[in-house]
Amino acid sequence: MRLLALLLTLLLSWPVLAERPRVALVLSGGGAKGAAHVGVIRVLEQQRIPVDIVTGTSMGAYVAGMYALGLDAGELERQLLALDWNQGYQDKVGRDELSLRRKRQNDEFLLRTDIGIDEQWRLSLPGGFFQGQALGALLRRSTLTIPRLKNFDHLPIPYRAVATDMETMTPVVLSRGHLATAMQASMSVPGVLQPVTLNGKLLADGGVVNNLPVDVARELGAGVVIAVDIGDAMLPREQLDSALAMITQLTNYLTRAGTERQKALLADDDVLLTPNIAGIGVGDFNRMPEAIARGEAAATQMLPQLQRLALSERDYADYRNRKLDRRARLQRSDAVFLDRVEVEGNTSLSEAVIRDALGLNPGQFHHTEELERGVRRLYALDAFEQVSYRIEERDDEQVLTVHTREKGWGPGFVDLKFALEDDFSSRTSYEIGAQFRRTHINMLGGEWLAEVTLGSNKLLASEFYTPLDTDYDFFWKARGEYEKRRRTFFVEPGEDSYRQFGRLTTLDFDYATWRALSELGYNLNPWSELALGVQGLTGSIEARNLDGSLDVASVGPYLRFTHDTLDNVFFPTRGEAAELTLGYYRNRLDGQGSNENVAGLDYELDWLRPWNAGRHTLVGKLVLGGSTAEQPLPVFARSLGGLFNLSGYQSEQLSGRYSGLAGVLYHYRWFDNDFGAFRSPVYLGGSLERGGVWNSGAEVGWEESLTAGSIFVGVDTNWGPLYLAFGQAEGDKSSVYLYFGNLFSF
Repeated sequence: MRLLALLLTLLLSWPVLAERPRVALVLSGGGAKGAAHVGVIRVLEQQRIPVDIVTGTSMGAYVAGMYALGLDAGELERQLLALDWNQGYQDKVGRDELSLRRKRQNDEFLLRTDIGIDEQWRLSLPGGFFQGQALGALLRRSTLTIPRLKNFDHLPIPYRAVATDMETMTPVVLSRGHLATAMQASMSVPGVLQPVTLNGKLLADGGVVNNLPVDVARELGAGVVIAVDIGDAMLPREQLDSALAMITQLTNYLTRAGTERQKALLADDDVLLTPNIAGIGVGDFNRMPEAIARGEAAATQMLPQLQRLALSERDYADYRNRKLDRRARLQRSDAVFLDRVEVEGNTSLSEAVIRDALGLNPGQFHHTEELERGVRRLYALDAFEQVSYRIEERDDEQVLTVHTREKGWGPGFVDLKFALEDDFSSRTSYEIGAQFRRTHINMLGGEWLAEVTLGSNKLLASEFYTPLDTDYDFFWKARGEYEKRRRTFFVEPGEDSYRQFGRLTTLDFDYATWRALSELGYNLNPWSELALGVQGLTGSIEARNLDGSLDVASVGPYLRFTHDTLDNVFFPTRGEAAELTLGYYRNRLDGQGSNENVAGLDYELDWLRPWNAGRHTLVGKLVLGGSTAEQPLPVFARSLGGLFNLSGYQSEQLSGRYSGLAGVLYHYRWFDNDFGAFRSPVYLGGSLERGGVWNSGAEVGWEESLTAGSIFVGVDTNWGPLYLAFGQAEGDKSSVYLYFGNLFSF
């Protein structure tokens, strides 16, 4: 009798169950416009309309994926607006995260071209303007530590994302795996972001092939489809006025063609929402709140069609509880216990190097931020185009798998430099140069450098560098270089000092030297090192004003300590930089009836420290240098002159055996010039300096120094700082500067 009663109850309730179709929400791509989807979801929840299936492409794949995780509209909105989406297009790690060696290279060769040279010495380029490292981190932070899923049907709402197979230009439906990776594959715009390699396929944004995946929802068993189309309309003729506009039109056409095919699959019972997102661009992330409101308005207008899908309060409460129950079982958390850490991917570095850089220990709990910091440290080695991770449950263990993908356009890389200083009167100083860096000479990350600089100063150099252990604690470096540099010395007949600057004359000398050095170093941490080395130097010093030259030679050991935590070497707001070098050299000068052979201590100190308060920054600077080996001409001459180095004088206009400079520089960040993928803030500021150069130790003193200062407008561009400045110094020296390139060198 009980069995009959149960069967009777099921039969009586069958018509009610049959009236409940599976509702699918289909979300299209469109960058920042995708925030409109959140507004649609808010209305669906307010009207008690269930969603049993969710599919999406590009930004639609992100919103769909987060909704599939069980987030409600309020949580979705907070998550979407809290993320800095512009950061998703800023792969480069901050300067303060780089190793000390890479900081020095980047500061000198500011034009980071990303031009690669492959093993056959052919030019090669990356697969996207951005590599997707930052976007991957952003998506992982969104999904937290959710483990790899065997099927996205196991999410609170069954989910699918659509990407494009770039080899065949066909749609790929992503139904399992790591949720953040699926989102990233669907969002990687070809040419802008590096495609994602997944399951042997090269996957990119699915918008071109299927921007509104209605067919995918049908395959999952959707009875009713709510489709949200935020795709761009075709451009009118008057806007087709550039090559970029033509490319945009072609992209719009391909996207619209696929969307129209998907719309044709909609039945009479389905609902199509087309929010008015006119005027909001794909990169207008600051207008996301506006897009949310427009999505809400579009859904509200369609309430008569939507309300027929609404559930009773009781049935909707049951639906929500089932969804929340599945959400709770996902184990989505900002911390995870790691039983094992595995490394996979293509790399020339040893696994020990990678593990040491990660700094993650099995058998411990790790927060998501710890995992991301480890990935950032590994990415900061500058050996990979992308580093990612996933968490898997295997045999009752939580396994963290770190995937590395070595740069595919190396292992050689070319970077450039250009520096210009013009005083609009008598002198222009400039330098152009290139550096070739051959990476992965060995499994520890050794590299070979070749550098050339031409212009006012000339340099040819070759260097070999290698760590000596997997922890990167110890290193060895060998370098050889040829340098030609102009030095200007002040002399007064019958006197050694130059206290009365107005009565002095100048002598110009060309220093042409060959130098070789070898050093062993210890990295105290990634931003500090201690090095012990020996160097030899030989060459000549020729006077431009007079006939005659001197042969020069020097040899001896040196000790160097370097520390650098600055966030920006040109417009710093935090950190500190210091370098102290002590050497003991035996110097020889031959020629013009002179045969000087003198030994002495040589020292140099550079220090820079900013103090920041909001948009205001005060920077302290100290430079000292000298040699106790007193000869007619110093083998290691020190120079001052140029903007912020006794402003008012020309670049390196003052030279001597000793130098000293103390100064403070103030800059105010006037406006940010935030273009999303990059920023070029504009600064106003000034400096006050006091210093000088001296030819003998007896002359060194504060009273024998010069006071100088400057005012400036500066722009921090991606290719180096640009200044327009005016400098004034004692001795009736003033100058207007146009300066571009590297100012500070430590």
